[in-house]
Parts: sequence; structure tokens; C-alpha cells
Amino acid sequence: MNYFVKRSRSEMIEPEEILLDKNSAEKLDDSKLVAPINKKVFAIFFIFVIFVFFVFIARAAELQVFKHQEYSLLADGNKTRSYPILANRGVIYDRNMNQLVYNVPSFDLVAIPANLPKNKLEREEEFVNVASQFNLEKDEILNKFKKPDMLSLTPVLIKENVQRDEALFMESHIGQFAGIELKKNSTRDYKDGKIFANILGYTGKVSDKDLFSNTSLSSLDYIGKTGIEFFYDSSLRGQNGRIIQYVDSVLNLKKEKRVKDDLAGNSVILSIDADLQNIIYEEIANQLRVNPTAEGASAVAVNPKTGEILALVSSPSYDNNIFSKGGSKDEYKKLLDDNLKPMFNRPVAGTYSPGSAIKPFMASAGLEEGVITKDTKIHDTGYIAIQNQYDPSIVYTFKDWKAGGHGIISVKDALAVSSNVFFYTLGGGYGDIVGLGMQRMKKYLNLFGFGNDTGIDINSEEAGIIPDPEWKKKVKGEDWYTGDTYISAIGQGNMLVTPLQLAMATSAIANGGTLLKPYLVKSIMDKNDEPIYETAPKQVRSGFIKEENLQTVREGMRMAVTVGSAHRLANLPIKIAGKTGTAQIGGNDTHAWFTSFAPYDDPEIALTIMIEKGGEGSGAAVPVAKEVYKRYFKIQEPAPIQTATTTPA
Repeated sequence: MNYFVKRSRSEMIEPEEILLDKNSAEKLDDSKLVAPINKKVFAIFFIFVIFVFFVFIARAAELQVFKHQEYSLLADGNKTRSYPILANRGVIYDRNMNQLVYNVPSFDLVAIPANLPKNKLEREEEFVNVASQFNLEKDEILNKFKKPDMLSLTPVLIKENVQRDEALFMESHIGQFAGIELKKNSTRDYKDGKIFANILGYTGKVSDKDLFSNTSLSSLDYIGKTGIEFFYDSSLRGQNGRIIQYVDSVLNLKKEKRVKDDLAGNSVILSIDADLQNIIYEEIANQLRVNPTAEGASAVAVNPKTGEILALVSSPSYDNNIFSKGGSKDEYKKLLDDNLKPMFNRPVAGTYSPGSAIKPFMASAGLEEGVITKDTKIHDTGYIAIQNQYDPSIVYTFKDWKAGGHGIISVKDALAVSSNVFFYTLGGGYGDIVGLGMQRMKKYLNLFGFGNDTGIDINSEEAGIIPDPEWKKKVKGEDWYTGDTYISAIGQGNMLVTPLQLAMATSAIANGGTLLKPYLVKSIMDKNDEPIYETAPKQVRSGFIKEENLQTVREGMRMAVTVGSAHRLANLPIKIAGKTGTAQIGGNDTHAWFTSFAPYDDPEIALTIMIEKGGEGSGAAVPVAKEVYKRYFKIQEPAPIQTATTTPA
């Protein structure tokens, strides 16, 4: 179709007619002129132009003013890469500033997803090469890239603690692997790992859950998993720095710049005496070697004046360097499958029947409640016979550990020789003595800290069990019997305590009746060795047992050493007070306990030893305590051992 209409010559305006004057123009034939454009059209067009102009102005303002920073960062992101500078963890020392852990330089092999080959087949081919060079499984690497965004700049860990020869290979073939890099890091080297593992714990790589809950963490960070490393992780970890790398369009590094310095973690000073920890560990190991039935052991040493934990030993133990240095899966599995549970923190998390070691606290309760006095005498014939409350023809017999009994004894005598009959009577009642009953026994045992967490600054603590009728009905679905009260009075039945609880309760007797909160960390120091935190002794409660009653109990515990069940310690030049315990746990197996304090007149250490399935407390736990006291107080040659007047229980 032709859209151009051809006019005749007579209808066309001649060139000279364009420049006509006004008068001549008036004579021009109107048929030769086109009608003028309507003014409304000009107005609409003008408004449209103005509208488009303002749209461009608004968009320019949005890009250059309101979203300048956002788009500037996006633009910079196309040419920069940001990586963390990993901070060194703080160092851990004992109370005498002996260093217990070191930071050792290491390398991690990582992949930057955005820098990996874009083609899937090429990427997998590269992973095969990496796996063969670094002794890895290809699928192990592929699994790490099922979720990550392939445009991400966040490093993905391929292998931690790369060996020296592997690191040298990577450095010499840096251009062979696109997106694969070595990152400087450090690992923990624990001095005497097995001896301190239950205290220090270990570190490990962050998990996805850790990264989600704490955005300050890097995917390459190590954090505390157990022990002091876990409990004080925020102080030990420090703050990562930041480095920016500038790259060209093909990702070649052009320049890098440190934009934030890393800040090393704070130093942690423990209350632990490393020498004492070593001594106790060695002496327990000696006992486990010569004791054919023993399976494990615990020990707690505490300053009874402050609550400072001087030693916390668990045996058998494990080498925590396995975890910090990336041990094999077989090593991990072996630890987890070990029936002796070397990773179990026995003194804090282990709960055991205390046996006769509970008797000093029962004696304190009986004296405080007026059930007995220091002069009360009981005739121990070797057993008591109790009639069934519903059927008098049924008689229950509760025997002493010694056939024939101990004769007429006071509470101090009963503590010295560990008389069961005396404490049956004290707890459940017999003859003219109305016993404490389970509710009052529970009340005072709770006051001494049993059945509750101590609040120590380490994870995995257990509270133990002080049973009563309500507990038994709820947990076991059984009624409470009279016999339950009697056996609870000598630390048997369903009663469970931790070695730590027993040590802290013994400290309360030693220091005059103050239950203290135990602690493992004395202070935290900054990089300039200035204290930023110091632990002060904290009382849980005090005054719940009168001083004269505690003095009676202390005298009985001293007699246990001079003439009683702990007589092996009688020849030492320092005065020691203590109580043995032999807790039946089924069949012929018994746990061996000894809890004590020294010097008797001004205690500076309370010591609790427990040998699992070790036999009698006097035969297994007391010898360990003796060697510990000799070495701790630097005693050379003790005098000959005196002959005990009684057979130890």
C-alpha cells in the first residue's frame, strides 16, 4: 500500500511562496496550507516528557543516593574476595603458671565454591585429582558440595591439619587446582594429654549448627567441645581478623589488604596444681595395675578454705590430642566403643553408691537433730533385728561388716571402726533411740550438697540421687520399706553421689561447716597479662551444723586414722583425718572409697579417692591417698606402721 499521495503541481506550495510578506500571504490559496496541530496535543506531549524525565531522576537518585552503598558493595564484590584471619586461641596454665596447652601452626585444605570450575564434569574431575593427592575419598569431597551455594565465597573445609609433604605439594602446584587453597590455621597441642584430658577437654571444627547460632564464627574456626575448652570458649577463642583480596576478571590475585587485625584469645589460669594432678594420676595408675578387679578410678583434691579444685583425676583416660590433630575414624571409634569409657569424666559425671563414706554426714545430722550426743553409747553386737511393721512374725536382720560387732561404742568410735549397727540405729532407730528417718537424712545430705549440682565450671556434671519414698514411687513404681531407711543410713540402696560432691562435703566438715562452690579457673588474663576476671570463693551455705557437733565428727575421722579403718596413714608425720567406704554394688563387687583432709588442725587439702570395683576402701583407696600425701607434703621416710586395733572395713 502506498501511503504517500502525489499532489498536482497546482496544489503544491512553491519555494518562493514560503518567504511571502504578510500581505502576500493573506492572498495565498488556503488549500495549499496544512491545518495547525491542536494545542492540547502539545500539552499532553509536554506532560509525558516531564513524567519520563522525573522517572529517570528518581531512578538515578535510587541508584546513586539511597542504594549507593548496596550497589557499591555488589560492584566491589565482583572484584574482591574477603577471608578471615584466624585468631590464635588463648593459652591455659595451671595455678603455678605451668603451660598446659600450646598452639601449633597448621594448614587446612579448603575450596572456594565460586572459584571452582563451573562445569560439573570438570569440577568432579578436579575433586578426583584432589582426593588422590591428599588421601581422601572422592565421595567424601562431593558430599561437601551437595548444599553449598556454588557462587559462595565462604571456604569449605576439605581436609584439616594437612601434612607437611602435602602442603609442599600444594604450594608447588597451586595453579593446578582451581578454587582449591591452603589456609593457615593452628591446632592445640596438649601437654600430658591423658592426665589433663578430663579437665581441659578438646577443640573441634565448627558445625553448621554452631555457624547458625553464632554469626561471628568462620567455617574454618575451631571451638571448644568439652571441658575448660568448651566452658570458657568465648574467652579462649579470640576474634578473627579480615583480609580482602583484589582480583581481575579471570580471578588472578592483584592485591590484598588487611582490613581488620586478629585478636588472640585470653589466657585462662586454672586452680589445678599440675604437679599434684600428675602425682594422683600416677598413684591411681599404680593401684589399677596391681588390683585385679579394679576397672577405673576417680580423685578430687580441693582447698577446703576456698573451694579451689587442686586436682581432678579420671582413669582410664584418653589422649585429647587425637581430636585436636584430626585423628582417624578408627581411633575415634575405638574410644567410643571402649567398655571402660575413657572419655567419661568420672569425678564429675560418675555417680556411685558411697557406702560407709557417707557416715560422717549422717553423724553430723544425728548430732544436730539431737538423736544422739557425743556421749551416746550403742551396743554393737554385730546385727540388729527389725520386725515387719505389718507382720511381727517376719524379722529382718541387718548385719555389721564385722561378725560379733564392735561392742559398746560412741559416735566417734563408730566413725573410727565404721560400725554399721551404730548407723542403722541412728538412721532407722532401734531400742530406745528413735532414728532420723529418711526425710531428715535427706534434708541434711542435701545441705551438705548431695543430690544437687555443685555448680563447678565444667560441663556434664551429674547431681546424684538421695532417695526417699516419693522418689522411689515415682521412679521405680515401688513402695518405701523400713529396710530402705536402714540401708540408706550406711550409704547403700539407691543412694548415688559423685566423688566431687563427697570431696566438697568433706571440705565443709574440715573448714567448720561452710559448703563452698568448687571452681577450676582462678583468673582470666588479657594479652597484656592483666586480669580481666578473678574467681572469688563463694559460699553455698554455712552454719547448718553447729561447730561442737562438727568437732565431734572431726575427732571421729581422726580416730579412723589413728586406730581405725585408715590406720595405714597413722605413721605419717602430718595429722590426717578421714573416712573409708566399701560400697556393695552387686555380687561380690565393691567400690573402694576414702575421703580425708590434712593437716588435721589447719586443713589445706581435702582428698577423695574412689576405686571402681577396687574392693575395700581400707585396702585400695587408703594406700593411694597415703602415697599422694607423702609426695604432696614431701615426706621422705615415715615411721613403721602401727598395728591397728580393729580390722578395717
